[in-house]
Amino acid sequence: MIKLSKTQLEHVSPEEVGVDSEKINQFLKEICDNKLGLHSFTVVRHDKVCSQGFFAPYSADFPHILYSMSKSVTSTAVGFAVADGLIKLDDRVSKFFPEYPVAKIPPNSNLTVEMLLTMRSDKLITVAENKNGTDWIANFFNATYLYPPNTKFNYISENTYMLSAIVTRVTGMSVVDYLDEKMFKPLGIEKPFWEHDDKGINAGGWGLYMKSEDLAKFFLPYIHEGKWIDGTQLIPEFWVKEALSKKTDSVHDGALDIINGYGYQFWKNRGGANSFRADGLFGQRCFLFPEYDALVVLNCGEAEDYKIMDIFWKYFPECFVSDESLEENKNAYNELQNTIANLTTEKLPKSERNYDYEKDIEDVVIRCKTNEFTSLISVTITNMLQNRPGKISSMKFNFKEDSLLFTWVEKGCKNTIEAGFDGKFRESKIKLNDLEYHTFSQAYWENENTLKLWIRPVETAHIRQYTFKFHANANVEITNDITPQFDDLTVYYFNFLGMPLKTHIAKDTVRDVVKNTVMKMIEQTIHGKFEA
Repeated sequence: MIKLSKTQLEHVSPEEVGVDSEKINQFLKEICDNKLGLHSFTVVRHDKVCSQGFFAPYSADFPHILYSMSKSVTSTAVGFAVADGLIKLDDRVSKFFPEYPVAKIPPNSNLTVEMLLTMRSDKLITVAENKNGTDWIANFFNATYLYPPNTKFNYISENTYMLSAIVTRVTGMSVVDYLDEKMFKPLGIEKPFWEHDDKGINAGGWGLYMKSEDLAKFFLPYIHEGKWIDGTQLIPEFWVKEALSKKTDSVHDGALDIINGYGYQFWKNRGGANSFRADGLFGQRCFLFPEYDALVVLNCGEAEDYKIMDIFWKYFPECFVSDESLEENKNAYNELQNTIANLTTEKLPKSERNYDYEKDIEDVVIRCKTNEFTSLISVTITNMLQNRPGKISSMKFNFKEDSLLFTWVEKGCKNTIEAGFDGKFRESKIKLNDLEYHTFSQAYWENENTLKLWIRPVETAHIRQYTFKFHANANVEITNDITPQFDDLTVYYFNFLGMPLKTHIAKDTVRDVVKNTVMKMIEQTIHGKFEA
């Protein structure tokens, strides 16, 4: 294993590394003014963290789901395997899976490793595909083709899963274990959690959770031709060059950030030939600016995340104003630090108590009618799991001096979280099959028979927002909302596919259709009844 020095990034003021504090502050204020779902940011210049912030209750202590940002991490593992002589880019994918006869049949037999890397397999697999309890490799080979392989760019996460499967075949290790030896341990990064199939193969294209500063450390060699701060060659130099080179056109219409081309699981940024990024759903980003000796990590929970991108590009890389340190600007720096100290997500206010009704429903079980999609966790996570939770069957409340305890059961998993009535978060831990999260929760009596309960698993991009309406006949109607919302995600998805909805009427029509069809199935209103 490679030994590195200086694995803890030094923290300095922006001006010490030639960055304008005022620009970063303006960026944060515009994000807040527009109420966009930024969760955290880390700015690195000249190998030093010059600004970092977290919107409470998010913090540096918790990893964040990366969604497709995971792909760039998998690409790094492929680069190591190529450097180790275990994989060639022109290798046929079928070569690694001889036990699957369908892999040897054209056009499957024509697929290469490079086609997977560049999203040019042209397989037709939708995000609605059920992965629960299935063979993901067989699913890939059995999927139909939109076009013959290598015809055009067609972004599907299963391409990257197959890269993960190939790395596992040639190394005998999962991607996360392989990278633990190559990257995580040398960098002093605790091995992260990565979702996997029933064979132990990491999802590759999704399902990785990492902390903001750990992400900065992981991707920092990409702005130094693969070298770490101490000069050690960590990532193979040839791989950095190849992965961050435009290999294919992407889509030709849509947000400005998706039309500039694609490398080996990295996106080319707008404006500038030498600027790429790792990119994931709901605004997970690592922007790489080699010519500025800088990178920026964002973790977000924003469905139409191009709204954050448009603001980002107003201030970055413009804020990198000099290669040398700037004159100290105490006022601008202090204003920035004050903004950072007050960053927070939306919260419920302090609640009046409803003691009489609380006594009536204390510890009384609510039996619920739900379907397999009904989970505390977003379907954007659960639908991509091998062993997914869901189908909430029961709930109950217990009440404390300034908080409540909420207990629910889904797929045999029983969890209890605490939620504050006093306007403050309460932290809890939950486990749903393979997933383990920390939740920060609040409760609020809207009126004598309506209770709001907001639960935010901070490792995810979402907040679950329940509204309980208690009726005299012991029936309970539970509005089951989540933010970011699925209907906004659908609008984003049209954009991502290169088919942007150009008018407000078109966007509103799509949202209405999704709300009245898909949402009623996957985020359905829950109907419950108190046990006698």
